[in-house]
Amino acid sequence: MHVRTIAVGLVALGLAGGAAALATGSATSGRQEAITACQKNFLRVVSDASKCRKGERVVTWSKQGQVGPAGPAGPMGEAGPAGARGPAGAAGPAGAVGPAGPAGAVGPAGPAGAVGPAGPAGAVGPAGATGLAGAVGPTGPAGPRGPQGPPLASLDALEGSACTGQDGSAGTVDVSTGAGGLIAFTCAGGAPPPPPPPPTGGLVINEIDYDQVGADSGGFVEIANTTAAAISLEGLALVLVNGGDGQEYVRAALTGSLAAGAYVALDIEAQNGAPDGVALIDTASKALLDALSYEGEIGVAVIDGQTYDLVEGAALDATVVDSNTVAGSLSRIPNGSDSNDAATDWAFTTTLTKGAANIASS
Repeated sequence: MHVRTIAVGLVALGLAGGAAALATGSATSGRQEAITACQKNFLRVVSDASKCRKGERVVTWSKQGQVGPAGPAGPMGEAGPAGARGPAGAAGPAGAVGPAGPAGAVGPAGPAGAVGPAGPAGAVGPAGATGLAGAVGPTGPAGPRGPQGPPLASLDALEGSACTGQDGSAGTVDVSTGAGGLIAFTCAGGAPPPPPPPPTGGLVINEIDYDQVGADSGGFVEIANTTAAAISLEGLALVLVNGGDGQEYVRAALTGSLAAGAYVALDIEAQNGAPDGVALIDTASKALLDALSYEGEIGVAVIDGQTYDLVEGAALDATVVDSNTVAGSLSRIPNGSDSNDAATDWAFTTTLTKGAANIASS
């Protein structure tokens, strides 16, 4: 009887401890600590179910009851001390660029840098419009006096010299002697008298090569003696005349003599015409011995102050010219012929005969 009372007390104590869950042949959840007992006429608490005897029923219950609902949060306690700073996390993506801030004040200018090397010259620009003519400057001092010319043999030597009248017109000097031996000089209008006519036969300009294939070089002028006797060349000159202004631009003085029927070729570069000319002059008498105006007419050529017409008879046709595509020359054809008619006497030939008789093109 005493033992049973203790067992009932234990049962009462277990039921009062809270929410005993009785089960037959099963155990409560393993999440909570359980009390195991063996029951027959009374409960006998054992350490595990294997301690129950035959005929006893295993009974278990939790030491604790079910978890109740969470109570209200208590007041926040005081903040604890800051923990140690953790390692820096990975950098996040860059944010969008913000708007530009206002420009700052301009700082003071720095010192000038060294001058760089000059660049290449630019292309020449187009010429600008011609400006207005400037005012005429003051007259300069007179130049030095030139050398004295040769003395006049007589006043009559001035007869026929070129002059300019008060009205600016060209003329020639007319020397006349009046009563009492008074000598008068008049600048008469009109062209000066023609030079003496060339002699019949004698020296002729026989061949000229003034234009060559490619670059001009090796030009010449040939003179022939068409008489049966030698002729002196002293005082004679071969003069090349520019057709643009009628002035000579090259002169070759001749010396010695030329045998009968012989030829002399002067290495000289004559201009290519349109027009140009060549003249054989006696510098002492001013006589024009022979002439040729090619690629046009030179009616007034000025040589040593004297004017000459370089066209003999009918002018050589402007299409009869030397060539720069075919070797050849302008030649008297037949050789040495001189009828004082250029259109008749001269022709282009593709056979150069420098220093020899001319041959017509075949």
